Amino acid sequence: MEPASTPSSSTMAWSTLPTWPLILFGIIEPLLLVWAYIISILDPHRFYTMQVPHSPVEPSDLQPQALVLTLQMGNVLLLVAALAVVCCWTPRPATSRWYLVAVALADYGHIYGTYAGMGRDAFCDVRGWNDAVWGSVGASAFLNVFRWLTVLGVFGGLTEEGGGAGMVVDKKRV
Repeated sequence: MEPASTPSSSTMAWSTLPTWPLILFGIIEPLLLVWAYIISILDPHRFYTMQVPHSPVEPSDLQPQALVLTLQMGNVLLLVAALAVVCCWTPRPATSRWYLVAVALADYGHIYGTYAGMGRDAFCDVRGWNDAVWGSVGASAFLNVFRWLTVLGVFGGLTEEGGGAGMVVDKKRV
């Protein structure tokens, strides 16, 4: 009688990303996104007004449409955090690669949206940026560079199924 599960000689990694990109995109970035989500839900007015520094908005000025969009933006942040975890902690290299490409391209729209809202002068005045702008522009630009470096294999290639970072577990015969 054969045991219920017999370990095979092959192993499977939890991720095909090299270690540093896995830590950055599979742990740090999702935690930051969840934190931004929490801020947007706990204090949507502050989250909304922080998007453009030096442009105060009174509590009565927060229109219902702005509140809806602010809360929906928070929800999108939570969604992207979940997608980051799923797409970075996968044994399929194509999933991680195309996720990084898609999010790298979205970074440009994210940065442009901040630029368009702030205006050229405020956008170029880096000393006047607040935490929200540093997150929207600075963090997005930083992550964008590392996304492309990861896709290009600078930290090591995205390995085929069975290799990569993360805890290695034995594949079981079914």
